[in-house]
Amino acid sequence: MQVRETLAIDHAPTFTNRSGIHISKITLGFIVGIFVCGIVGSGFLVYHFISCPKEPKCSVGDISTTTSGPSVGIPVPKLTAADFLLPTALKPHHYELKIQPFFAEKDFMFDGEVVVTLEALEDCKNITLHSLALKVPEKEIRIVENGTEREIGVSGTSMVETQQFFVVKSNEVLKKGQFYRVLLKFHGILNEYMQGFYRSSYRVGNDTRWLAATQFQPTDARRTFPCMDQPDLKARFTISIARPKSMISLSNMKRVREASVDNNPDYLWDVYEESVPMSTYLVAFVVCDFAKQTDETGMVSVWARQDAIKSTDYALNVGPRLLKYLERFFNLSYPLEKMDMIALPDFSAGAMENFGLITYRETSMLYEEGISAINNKHRVATVISHELVHQWFGNLVTLKWWNDLWLNEGFASYMEYLGVDAVEPSWMSMDLFVVLELQNVFALDALSSSHPISVDVANPDEINDIFDRISYSKGATIIRMMDNFLTSELFRRGLNTYLKTLMFDSATQDDLWGFLTDAARNGGVFDNDTSVKVIMDTWTLQTGFPLVTVTRNYDDGTVELQQQRFFLINQTSEEKEDPLWWIPVTYTTSKELNFSNTSPSHWMRGERSVQLHDVVIDKSDWLIVNLQQSGYYRVNYDDENWRAIVSDLNDPVKFRKIAPANRAQLIDDALNLARGGYLSYVTALEVTRYLQQETDYVPWKTAINGLNFLDSMLQKTGQFDLFRRYCLSLLEKVYHQVGFVDAGNSSMLTVYKRVEILTLACQLGYSDCVDRSVEQFNMWIHQPNPDLHNTISPNLKSLIYCTAIKYGEQRMWDFAWERFMNTQVASEKEILLSALGCSREPWILIRYLDRSLTDAYGIRKQDVFRVFGAVASNGIGHTIVFNYLRSNWDQIRVYLGSLTNLNMIIKYSIRRLNTPFELEELKRFADVHLKDSGRTVKQSIEKAEANISWMKRNYKVITTWLEKVTKVV
Repeated sequence: MQVRETLAIDHAPTFTNRSGIHISKITLGFIVGIFVCGIVGSGFLVYHFISCPKEPKCSVGDISTTTSGPSVGIPVPKLTAADFLLPTALKPHHYELKIQPFFAEKDFMFDGEVVVTLEALEDCKNITLHSLALKVPEKEIRIVENGTEREIGVSGTSMVETQQFFVVKSNEVLKKGQFYRVLLKFHGILNEYMQGFYRSSYRVGNDTRWLAATQFQPTDARRTFPCMDQPDLKARFTISIARPKSMISLSNMKRVREASVDNNPDYLWDVYEESVPMSTYLVAFVVCDFAKQTDETGMVSVWARQDAIKSTDYALNVGPRLLKYLERFFNLSYPLEKMDMIALPDFSAGAMENFGLITYRETSMLYEEGISAINNKHRVATVISHELVHQWFGNLVTLKWWNDLWLNEGFASYMEYLGVDAVEPSWMSMDLFVVLELQNVFALDALSSSHPISVDVANPDEINDIFDRISYSKGATIIRMMDNFLTSELFRRGLNTYLKTLMFDSATQDDLWGFLTDAARNGGVFDNDTSVKVIMDTWTLQTGFPLVTVTRNYDDGTVELQQQRFFLINQTSEEKEDPLWWIPVTYTTSKELNFSNTSPSHWMRGERSVQLHDVVIDKSDWLIVNLQQSGYYRVNYDDENWRAIVSDLNDPVKFRKIAPANRAQLIDDALNLARGGYLSYVTALEVTRYLQQETDYVPWKTAINGLNFLDSMLQKTGQFDLFRRYCLSLLEKVYHQVGFVDAGNSSMLTVYKRVEILTLACQLGYSDCVDRSVEQFNMWIHQPNPDLHNTISPNLKSLIYCTAIKYGEQRMWDFAWERFMNTQVASEKEILLSALGCSREPWILIRYLDRSLTDAYGIRKQDVFRVFGAVASNGIGHTIVFNYLRSNWDQIRVYLGSLTNLNMIIKYSIRRLNTPFELEELKRFADVHLKDSGRTVKQSIEKAEANISWMKRNYKVITTWLEKVTKVV
């Protein structure tokens, strides 16, 4: 959505709202009756400030649209976050919410009423709430003064469309210090876009079963009931839900009683106990006919479709164990008496941390032993861990405003690994962090169109835009870095004090920094001149991350470290002066070989360069900086140091003395330094040659990520076979080591390694891999009842399905499609959706895209991006998807509805563009159709530009090197 703009009045005094953002403050006499008009679309945006007694804190200003009158041509400044914050005159204390959904018999509507108890912090005549897509009859609104129970008249209402404000105008002044109850009735639609209060369905035989569920984060509670929909405006909630007698309801708190519904004998009211203070985005309720299981304590319950309830066994096993671990970690009990977790057929996110009622996408909570792969089990544990962390970090103490979203998501994304490591220690979760989080986010954060972790956001579209890998993965990575430089004991001590002090309140990142600084100083890690804020502001308020270049003086033994911002497109000559970071420095040498000490030995204190004089190292030895990749930065070395590292990597004994995480770091840094133009590709590719003797998972996972980029760039060139043959030579040893049999006693990392290696081999067309995949798929086809008897190992399904469909006949695609239509297992549907995009027949791929944009074939809106992504990842598919996107944009936009879903489609459809023609076509399309898509298109365009620049710089260098090492003349 295009950001609408509002009028700024110069030289006005200011007051500060709840989130510390300054808003213009104008005297009464100046604002009464002022009107300013400006064009908005085909009509005019009319700004009329409402008169308020003494202080204009009751309203920022009303905005409405009209369709007549001339434009006065006044430029309208951009709205800021301050303009989207509610006035500060009123504070909510309690909501009594009653809501009744109606299903097919009444066209998926809902009715409700809410009583909001407000405290007047200032005299005011206007009550401003958030409301969106609701009908709120003015004649049924009442204002009652607490205590006296005197009713105050309502003189009118108005809607501020841009800010989604609903203003109720009272006949009398609401007096400072007094409490009032505002009673509103409302009506809405159970939408199909997974926002607010929405409808979902599933099939049992030929019957369609309906349910209704909520998703309010970040700003969609206002789609369900009028409220003060800001994270800092916490209140208590007493919720009643009317549901059909054949269904059940769930909400945040325990149900206390049932009651009959007047004039509707088919419905019952479920009345829930009053909640703890919480933000509106954490309110949740579900009406469904699901089955449940409860743990032995009666504390944790899991809910799912009746035919999927057996798939909740693992969630019910791991959830209580994670809850107990987190209580010990935070040294603070879980604040509610129950925890419900429910798997929903339609859900826009992976899961949502609603207080006491966590909602999940089915694939994030259901695991079917013998059908689902081990990565599905890992996903379930990780997502549950993430959402349970939020019960403390986000729910108990909540961000004041969405600019600190990372405070919620970064902590949960880091601590999910700690939680899983505690309950499933054999999975080696902390080893996975480097490749799944840190290295994963580097590519996005290396773009000039990236954003700081803590970023100014105003309207709901901008807020939704930052639910990305920067907030999650970069946030997690810098928190892990902080855990290392503070020490885990002091890190936990600071968190505990933060949570206990600010319980049921809201906070900013500076609040957290203060508690962590106190812990660090009291623990002797920091002196009184060092603070967490000074260090961490350089990581949260600046875009990007540093490249630390290590240059050794081989004569006097000194080492110089220099920092600069890393870009995928090297922009040092055009950019303003680089930002500077506080960088914790850890290192070891080939003599010392101590990779376990991640406490910094030195700091770069926002300095461009530092000299290290105490490094003890021989000229012929190497130096490796950033142990275990505990710091969020890349490292480059002088040529001599790189040569020493490459020499030891290629030694069959010495390479194992370098920690696996640092072997992964060397591969990732080298390939990406070359990609960004900081290092010769000859050096980077020389680093990869050692992989022919590598057998550990983490380095191979990193290498495959890097090789996949090269694959995508070279795939449509005449020299691709050189690359293919080189990769197969690297795979030879490890391919035979992992084997094509999924041994039942394999560790999780061994399974992951097998899947990654076999997938790459099949992707490169290795005949043994292709033949075995087609053979196993054919065995499945010939089973008497393939829906009940699948002979393919769950862990190998993804690669075998895809390979067989890619290299097999059309009957294999048709068979897989039939299995997709028949299966009720969510994880199986997900694998099949991706595999069906592997066909090499253009007409099949186009038909598949067509089928994803209708309800007729069982592909849910939440999974359409998976179809587009699967086809785009196909060698021939990315051009097909790009053309399809442009040709069918209007249909796609109408069908998917929400900007979040559309951005996912855009991102996956255009991520592999690497020719000037494709780039120009993308820019033309974006100029017309994608102006409201936020950073997604900007980042995609920048990536395409980077890819084109990469091809010009590196194609000849790489192919010449490949010719040499593969001995091709």
